[in-house]
Formats: sequence, structure tokens, C-alpha cells
Amino acid sequence: MEKSTFESTQEVIDLWLKTYEATFGRLVEMPAMGPAREKSEKLMKGASNFVNLHAAWTDSNSNLLGVLMEAMRKMHEKASAEIGGKITPEKYKDFYRLWIETFSATFKEFFKSGHFASDIGKFTSHLMEFQKYNREMLEENCLKPMNLPTKTEIDEINKEIYLLKKSVKELTGKIKELSEKT
Repeated sequence: MEKSTFESTQEVIDLWLKTYEATFGRLVEMPAMGPAREKSEKLMKGASNFVNLHAAWTDSNSNLLGVLMEAMRKMHEKASAEIGGKITPEKYKDFYRLWIETFSATFKEFFKSGHFASDIGKFTSHLMEFQKYNREMLEENCLKPMNLPTKTEIDEINKEIYLLKKSVKELTGKIKELSEKT
């Protein structure tokens, strides 16, 4: 029952993603036209980034749910074999120890797997794309119209200040060297 519930959850997620790609996903790929072409393309890119992030997040959650259900299944098997009969405080301690060991071992095995590393890498990649898009849209639609400096402009100013400080330090060293000679 547990395994079939997990598989059906994964099937729903996969079906949703395929349906999105077949319908709205195709709209995102359509070239925009007209005077607001650039804005439309950027908005569609944002929608696509969000869906990719959401799909990666859902897939990660689904995988963690599968591991949790596997740990619960193992726990059930071990608990019914090891802790039977009358329940005593010692049996609660044994149950707690068994629970910790079983869940720790199951999750440790999953976290060491290449699948987990790939999953987290994909999620992180989509998250970074989404954050980059949001930063660009914030700069373009909020900071520039309000005549506030953007990250790029601040980075350029910091670089210029660094180069000026470096030049001043070099010139100060040369002046000190020349003044010692005279």
C-alpha cells in the first residue's frame, strides 16, 4: 500500500510536468512580437524558470518522501520482530533506539547516493537561475526607474576604488622613495 501510494504520487508529478510542457510550456517557447516583445520574452523566461524550480523541488520532495516511507517500512519490520508482547519502559527505550538506528541508516544511505547529489545539484542550479532572473528583474523594473544603483554599477565602482587605492599606494611608495634619495 505504501509503495503504491508513493508511486502514484510520482506519477501525478510526472503527469503534471508533461502536461505543462505540452501546453503552457510551448507558449513560453513561442517568440514574442510587437512593441513589448522584450518584456514578454523576459516574463516568459521567468515563468519557465519558476516551473523548472518548482519541478526540481517537487522531485526532491518526492524522493525524500520515498526514503522516509522506506525507513518507516524497515522500522515496522524490525519493531514487530524485536519488540513484541507487553509494553514496558525498557521496550520504549529499545523502540526509540531502533527508530534512531533505522532512520539514520536509511537516510545516510540515501544521502551518500549519486541520485541525491544529482537531485540537489539540479535543484540548486534551477534555484540559482531563478534568483538571477529575479535580481535582473528587480534591477530593471525597480532600481533603474528610481535612479538607484544596481549591483553591476556598485561592482564597477568598487573595482574603480580598488584600482585608485592601488595607484595611490604605488605613488605614495614612489614619493617616499624619491624623498629619501634627496
